[in-house]
Formats: sequence, C-alpha cells, structure tokens
Amino acid sequence: EDDMSSDSATKVPSQQSVKAYSDTKAPLASPAFTGKVTQTTTAVSALDIDCSTSNYFTKAISASSTFTFSNVPASGSAYGFVLEVDVTGSSTAITWPAAVKWPSATAPTLTDTKTHLFTFATVDNGTTWRASSIVDYTT
Repeated sequence: EDDMSSDSATKVPSQQSVKAYSDTKAPLASPAFTGKVTQTTTAVSALDIDCSTSNYFTKAISASSTFTFSNVPASGSAYGFVLEVDVTGSSTAITWPAAVKWPSATAPTLTDTKTHLFTFATVDNGTTWRASSIVDYTT
C-alpha cells in the first residue's frame, strides 16, 4: 500500500509510505533511549544482576539462592530486566532483595525442574523494584 489512508489491517505499507506517514506525526515528548533496546542474553556467573551489562539475564540454580542487583541506573531513568531461571535442583527457593515488590506482596513459589521468567522494573535507582513472574515452563 503506497498511502496509509485505508487504515487496513491486511495491506502492507511500503517503507516510503511509512516514512512519509511518520514524518507528519509529532515526535514523542523528549524521547531518550539511553540503554539497550535489543541485545544478546547475558548468563549470570554468580548471583548478582549487574544492570549495566544487559536487560535479559539467565541463571541455572540447583539450590536455594539469594540474588542481588547492582549498577542500577540513576533515579528518573526507567530500567527493566528479565531474569530467566532454570531450576535444576529440588526444594529450591529464591530470596530477593527487600526492595522487590511482588503482586499481593507474595513472591512466586518455584517448581523444581522448571524454567521461570521474572521481570523487574524501577524508576528510582532500585529503591523499589516492581516484579512479576511467569513460572513453570518445561525446561
């Protein structure tokens, strides 16, 4: 489709029509991308999440573990990351930093031999982390 006037959900616009369309729209107020938007996965060697290195981390654990977060961006900057945890042991639990706030104030329970995804977001240099989880993927 060469013009975007049809508002079609099935026609694919050309690159030129997308550019022409976006050139007519007002930019977002002060957009600032100062971190990584896409990147490779970062395997965590210890239990510290170094926020200056990535936005997607992986870690396999076989025993109960305590994670820490370091090098968090300054207040006023939004930062988020995903932590993929592969639980290989039994009766495994994770202790999170006290600043992590879960829905209903309850951290998720882990299931042994499953993979779990945790998302974290902060806007205040890590004083408060809002967290959510998607648990029990087959490994």
